[in-house]
Amino acid sequence: ISAGTSHQHQSVTDYAKPNQGTSHYQSTLTTVSTTEHLPPSSDQLDSMLGNLTADMSRQGVNTTQKGCCNACDKPIVGQVITALGKTWHPEHFTCSHCNQELGTRNFFERDGNPYCEPDYHNLFSPRCAYCNGPILDKCVTALEKTWHTEHFFCAQCGQQFGEDGFHERDGKPYCRNDYFDMFAPKCNGCNRAIMENYISALNSQWHPDCFVCRDCSKPVTGKSFYAMEGKPVCPGCVGADEDE
Repeated sequence: ISAGTSHQHQSVTDYAKPNQGTSHYQSTLTTVSTTEHLPPSSDQLDSMLGNLTADMSRQGVNTTQKGCCNACDKPIVGQVITALGKTWHPEHFTCSHCNQELGTRNFFERDGNPYCEPDYHNLFSPRCAYCNGPILDKCVTALEKTWHTEHFFCAQCGQQFGEDGFHERDGKPYCRNDYFDMFAPKCNGCNRAIMENYISALNSQWHPDCFVCRDCSKPVTGKSFYAMEGKPVCPGCVGADEDE
């Protein structure tokens, strides 16, 4: 195992916009002071509005039409919702997914259509790789996935990662200590994980400081040695010259 090949760093963004170009809005509600008349059917709406406007004009009341509703294409004389650069009857300004009235609540736009906040996040927000829930606030991006900040943690000990980043194995993130403890080769001298440089000898790996003579504990790195019971022994400890 190489100490550096699996080491990675996660990135954290303050807010994960689900898709580029989406926007968050708040609609405005305006009321024109008129006496409301409810038409018995939608077919009679145009004529009744025309008669109402004419009657009020004769009485000296100026009724300004607020445009046509983007949903039904009928004139708006009473309350009007202004949003997305268009005008709507309040009852016709609804979420494109659940059809609930949005009124003056906050809403999100996608491809020119309004969505209530819960539906927008459920449909378009990035999903946490751990809980599969929508990410509404800070978002961690790592391992080609997105995560809630509180759900990106070591797969072994559960600790969240700091600035040191994490190590990856089989698509799972691990802290440095657990990664090397679980997956790094063990030193044949001390049986602890090898995290950096090591010596490969006698069909085993060793910390450089652990590759010493079995009998006198002096370093044998770069010198001749003998192998006894899988351990290095310097020539002097076996009664031989180093040149032999």
